[in-house]
Amino acid sequence: MINIVGLNKARLEGFTKTEAFRNFEFAPISELRAQSHIHNPRALNDDILLFLAYDDEQLAGYLGILPDDVRMKNGEKIHFGWLSTLFVSEKHRGKQIAQKLLYAAEKSYDQNLLITEFTPSAERLYRKIGMFDDLASKNAIRYYYKSNLAELLPSKNNFFGRNKIWLKRWDNLVNFFIPYRSKGINNLYKITRSVDGNLSDFINHQHKNPIARNAADFQWMLEFPWLSTEKEEPNYLFSSYSEDYRMFWVSVCENQKIILAFLCSVRNSHLKVLYYFGNAEKISGILPKVIKKNKIKMMTIYDDKLNETIGKNKMPKPIYKRPMQRSYLIHKAFKAKLGKDFNFHFTDGDGDFSFT
Repeated sequence: MINIVGLNKARLEGFTKTEAFRNFEFAPISELRAQSHIHNPRALNDDILLFLAYDDEQLAGYLGILPDDVRMKNGEKIHFGWLSTLFVSEKHRGKQIAQKLLYAAEKSYDQNLLITEFTPSAERLYRKIGMFDDLASKNAIRYYYKSNLAELLPSKNNFFGRNKIWLKRWDNLVNFFIPYRSKGINNLYKITRSVDGNLSDFINHQHKNPIARNAADFQWMLEFPWLSTEKEEPNYLFSSYSEDYRMFWVSVCENQKIILAFLCSVRNSHLKVLYYFGNAEKISGILPKVIKKNKIKMMTIYDDKLNETIGKNKMPKPIYKRPMQRSYLIHKAFKAKLGKDFNFHFTDGDGDFSFT
């Protein structure tokens, strides 16, 4: 018999320290993800953050949810959940466990569900179950500034994973001859790893998309990342570890007032601009300095306006670039509730993208 159990903030607190958790064949959540979910300022006390599926008394699968809010044009706030992780053990497949987890999430969040960054196997399930519609995809450009084979190839083939040390040596040799070919504009910028009063005031007065992130949201992201630079979560199948992972704000002032700011993450020399406020052209002029200072090998931008200004200014100058795309799925009832005229203008970091 399949039994679905939901964990809210109170039940998730200390869950990863329990004997039952240690005895699971696989981990349904990492310690860092659990703490991040618990401290999410948009998560309500009764929100289910993790659904567990038991086959008799054995853990068979799980589904993670990241609670969020969206604002309508009339100011009404609608609470919803991003599907964050979905997994069913091979030993228990064929019993519609994934469907039962999705139905539990659908009921718990009143059908208000969104998904992005899903695997091909998860996408097949979402489409098969018939409760989701497509939203417009976001186009991206990935810019390559240095050779980064040690990070790119191991995920493609186990042979490269076994020979990662040689790939690193090759990268180091080749990159010695590849300079950063742009200095950027001369604005003085500031890097911070917290949201101080000036940055908070600036952020909270900016025009935002319907998710409408505020300073408290961004401070939560900075304080409770999902990736550890110390150890990998044993038996957890989703991202939990990175040799190098940092999040920080870059801000520029004029006359002692912030005129632009953008939130970055760097994972193993891969830069992402998750959110930005201010003039896109000026930001594209600051990026070369950030790239050089952090020894960035590649950068991914999911924002048409920012990519346009980067291309127009020809800075920073990559050795190679390629287009990418991110898909979104929305529950059909949630889409109808938001209405035909709703502007689904997501920012790079919306969903769980900011954390991985």
